[in-house]
Parts: sequence; C-alpha cells; structure tokens
Amino acid sequence: MNVYAPKDIVWHETELGRNFWVSDELVGRQYSELFSAQLTKFGPGGGSKPHHHGYNHAFYFLSGTACMRIGDESWATTPGTFVKVPAGAEHSLTNTGDDDLVFLVIYDPPHVATD
Repeated sequence: MNVYAPKDIVWHETELGRNFWVSDELVGRQYSELFSAQLTKFGPGGGSKPHHHGYNHAFYFLSGTACMRIGDESWATTPGTFVKVPAGAEHSLTNTGDDDLVFLVIYDPPHVATD
C-alpha cells in the first residue's frame, strides 16, 4: 500500500507499557532496506518505562502531549516535535494529556518494535 488514510491504520495493543498501541508496519523491508516505520499510540496516562535498544529510532509527534526522557534530560512534546533516540540511550515517554498521543516511529536499521 502506498497511501494510508486514518481509517486504514490497524492498531494492536501491546504489553510494552500502559495503554500502549502500535500499528502494522507502514514502511518495511519490502519498500526500503534503510529504515522502517510504524505509528505508536498511548492513551491518556499511557507510556513506556525507561528502556534502551540496540538501534536508532526517531519519533515525530502527530497529536497529544507528552514528557520525553532520554538519559537525564526531559522535554515536553507537542504535535510537530521531532525526537532522535540514539542506539543504546535509555529513554521513556509518557502521555501527559487527556487525549491520545500519536507519533510516527522511524527505525534505523529497519525494525518493528516488539521488545
């Protein structure tokens, strides 16, 4: 599929954190060997505990507000915020608003988060 409308997004609840949902892969190896991408959604109060990965990833926030932590630093995010999370960096994210937090996750190298 080359174009995804909001109605086309398939969401899957995970056990990765409170109120934590991911979409099917939007960009995968069938399209690019350089990166992959999917959407993530946290309901109000949802988020991820501090963790790290062996790959780079980046977040582009589409809706909602959050507190993003990387290492010892924290930032408030709003729609339009872009965050780079380097491989190995401990990070966490919490939805601080009353609405869903929705963001695009870009993985380098290609990967769909399951850990």
